[in-house]
Amino acid sequence: MAKKVYRHTLTKKEQALWDREDMKGWRKALEGCIEDEGRDEGAKKYMLYDVEGAIIGKGEVSVLPDPRSDEGREPVAF
Repeated sequence: MAKKVYRHTLTKKEQALWDREDMKGWRKALEGCIEDEGRDEGAKKYMLYDVEGAIIGKGEVSVLPDPRSDEGREPVAF
């Protein structure tokens, strides 16, 4: 069975931000956005490419918990 992979190639502007050392938080946030896009597209994995086509990030698309489920929630006292 084939697994769908969501692929994203950085724009020149994104690449400039990716290359900056002080933008580590932005890199992590972008990877999270790419994972979200992959989830929306029904992908099982995601790949992130730089402007030259080299892989700079990849991972599994995690499944979000069902918001209607009470599993893992702590009771709230009023």
